[in-house]
Amino acid sequence: MSKKKPGRAHRDRYGRGTTDPLPSVDPESRERIPVPDRPEPKKFNAPLWAGAIVVLLVAGVFAMNIFGSDDQLTVDSLNPPAVGALDGGSSVYPANSKLAFTENVKFGYLPAPTLTALGDGTIVAANPETAAEDMGLKKGLDELDADEFLDQTIKPARKNTSPGDPITWDQIVDEFGGDTVFMPAIDSTEVATPALKTITEAGLEDSTLVRTDDSEVARAAADAGVGAMFTGDVTATRNESLSGSGYTALAVEADVAEKWTGVDLAVWATDVKDEKQLEKLADAGVTGALSENPYKILPSEVKKN
Repeated sequence: MSKKKPGRAHRDRYGRGTTDPLPSVDPESRERIPVPDRPEPKKFNAPLWAGAIVVLLVAGVFAMNIFGSDDQLTVDSLNPPAVGALDGGSSVYPANSKLAFTENVKFGYLPAPTLTALGDGTIVAANPETAAEDMGLKKGLDELDADEFLDQTIKPARKNTSPGDPITWDQIVDEFGGDTVFMPAIDSTEVATPALKTITEAGLEDSTLVRTDDSEVARAAADAGVGAMFTGDVTATRNESLSGSGYTALAVEADVAEKWTGVDLAVWATDVKDEKQLEKLADAGVTGALSENPYKILPSEVKKN
């Protein structure tokens, strides 16, 4: 309960003291007791306040654009163990298909397509060694143009599963750029030049790791600000020569991967048997793994419908 301040008469809501005598009125009089006027309410300028709110909101958005966090996934932001799905996970999905890469991103795996060039120069996701069989081609990829390529169908990897649609490199970058890290396999500068141009124009240099055993491709990637993973025979080279060629990572067999974790290159394991082995490798400092069946070595926490 509030206390009255000493020396200050309490007053009612009209400003009258509680001890003031009430006005005397003749009972027969029709005059009404005068009531003090209420204070005039302050005016609320709605348009002015609305304008001020809009200004504050715009300022907030502007500040978020400048100081807000960037949600783009990058190579450096990957949490080990990361798993790259070779050719989109070709033992699970149609190889190098739009379906495969969509599922990769959905379940947290990194799309690792094989890139090649068509006859018209279009860079596409397709493994030249297996595409003819996977797509039932009667001629080579270098004899197809983009329209002919996209008109094909990729056979499913397993029985009673859906076939897939082919996809170009530009479409992959447009569709999934920023949501994942791309790990394309590139074996020539003829493919590397246009493929890297697509990456740099999209501003995804930090979100791409090129897989190659070609030193010229690795150097082209480095010049474009893109990391490169060495996929050749590690016993025939040295860490210093790989770093000098522009490589930032290397892929080695799981059985010897732990021995390479002391170098200044990120280590990725191949032929990982299961989740238990992958966890052990991650504890030893291995960044991640490459697999045709990513679910086998790192089961997804996302549940399918």
